[in-house]
Amino acid sequence: MENRCYIRSMAQVSCQTPLCDEWLATPRRYESGYARAVEPNSKGLIMPAEARRMSKILKRTVCTSITALNASGIEHPDAIITGTGMGCMENTEKFAIDLCKYGESCLKPTLFMQSTHNTISSLIAIILKCHGYNNTYTHGGGSFENALFDAWLQIKGDMIRNALVGAHDEVTPFMYLVMGNTHPEYRFVSETSVSAMVSSSKGSEQDIEIADVRILSRSSAEEVAELLSAETDPVIMLGVNGNDANDARYRKLLGSLGWQPATLQYKETFGENYSASAIGFYASATMLREGKFPDFMRYAGVLPENPDRITIINNPEGDTWTLIRLKKETSCGN
Repeated sequence: MENRCYIRSMAQVSCQTPLCDEWLATPRRYESGYARAVEPNSKGLIMPAEARRMSKILKRTVCTSITALNASGIEHPDAIITGTGMGCMENTEKFAIDLCKYGESCLKPTLFMQSTHNTISSLIAIILKCHGYNNTYTHGGGSFENALFDAWLQIKGDMIRNALVGAHDEVTPFMYLVMGNTHPEYRFVSETSVSAMVSSSKGSEQDIEIADVRILSRSSAEEVAELLSAETDPVIMLGVNGNDANDARYRKLLGSLGWQPATLQYKETFGENYSASAIGFYASATMLREGKFPDFMRYAGVLPENPDRITIINNPEGDTWTLIRLKKETSCGN
């Protein structure tokens, strides 16, 4: 019998209050189209001397990773798997500027070493002293789903018992200006750092099961709609953001269904970036676990009373779609 995969714990840093779930009751509101993440207090998580040498994204990564690990009750993860669209952009920009100013004769090696995409997973492994499977996925807006899919498959196949899965992206002011030209479908841009401990065993009765993960390449909205049903997908979390250039494809998906699901959204609260779907995953699991579905997260339809399933659908680009099904076990064993 194949294993099941559960979310043991999660932690987030975003434009909302970091390392907690305060956004459920008192979300922060932003009027501008861009907001940087609220930096977490790293005291007790990172040594001050080490923190001074870390960029913002690396501090956020370590804070969310250690917080999630501590809450899970797992001492060392079997695997560390990360998704990131752009990696450590702040250090990349600094290195590129120094290269333009000074040529190749006087460059800081630390900026180069801490600018690659796999710096994030590597740093977590060094700090946690984990020598197991370590991988980084960089697939634009679908990076998180690829990382989660890897962990999910290995746990289901009994190759590992647990994994620390994360998605981390920073958006510098310069990068925000570039995004204005490259991503006209964005409306509110922010930053994301999410870490989740997933395991083949439950840590408590509140743990949420990851029932299904799919990455659908070269698929139309109609083909994705054929995979959904009122029984398995009563509540759907969508990547809508209020911009018609983005939302039209999701409306096409909903229009292809023969039934009306309750739908939720998260980008108006947490913003947009290459790891935004990880925040959708975190928000969905949190609401499902707590049984709280605030009205500001509702997009359309009427939520069923105490739903036990949420399906997260993301269309990161073109004809690529991703689907994640989360399930909360009830007393009836559904």
